[in-house]
Amino acid sequence: ALAETLTALTGPGAPRTPLLVAATAGTTDAGLIDPLPEIAALCAAHGARLHIDAAHGGGLLFSDRHRHLLTGLDAAHTITLDLHKLGWQPVAAGLLAVRRGGDLDALRHRADYLNADDDTEAGLPDLLGRSLRTTRRPDILKIAVTLKTLGRAGLGALVDEVCAHARTLADLVEDHPGLELRGRPVISTVLFRPAGAPDDAVAAVRRRLLTDGRAVLGRARPDGRLWLKATLLNPRTR
Repeated sequence: ALAETLTALTGPGAPRTPLLVAATAGTTDAGLIDPLPEIAALCAAHGARLHIDAAHGGGLLFSDRHRHLLTGLDAAHTITLDLHKLGWQPVAAGLLAVRRGGDLDALRHRADYLNADDDTEAGLPDLLGRSLRTTRRPDILKIAVTLKTLGRAGLGALVDEVCAHARTLADLVEDHPGLELRGRPVISTVLFRPAGAPDDAVAAVRRRLLTDGRAVLGRARPDGRLWLKATLLNPRTR
């Protein structure tokens, strides 16, 4: 479908408009990863820019065991990473990685009330070029401290743990006659439901577990049916 769309937009007589393809490495519902190498090849062939949303799956790069799932990521022009997931950071620790520094030219916007030239020359700190949100807390410091303390190997071990937990949970669901598994986990998300139950019963089970304080489960409708979603992000989960 992507090949057909790009061909229609770049063929003879097509309008010469900039094209951006957004691929996903770790969907919200099930942690699925698009075929990144194939998408990257199509983008290169048709002159389209490639953005990869790796907010969920980007942390797999820390793991020697799982980083192969992100093959093709290096072909992107821009990448979104969200280290409050597989990076164990505060919720605001999102990153945009760019291949060319020129893609960040928008940050060079100037406003006299924020960074007047004479103030900058007098030695006052100019913060506008560091973030579009000039009042943002320095969450990058927490990322830096984590990387310095654990290193890639340390974070990779945590990634391996949660992925293993997800496979264990999937095994338990598959072996239970009263439960249905949506599919084997790609990262650390497991979708399951009571076998044969209507959606309102599945929703009631989720709310009961939450109210009783037993489990906080998400919900997803990848096929029109309601599924319980367990995203394993704590390496110490038992």
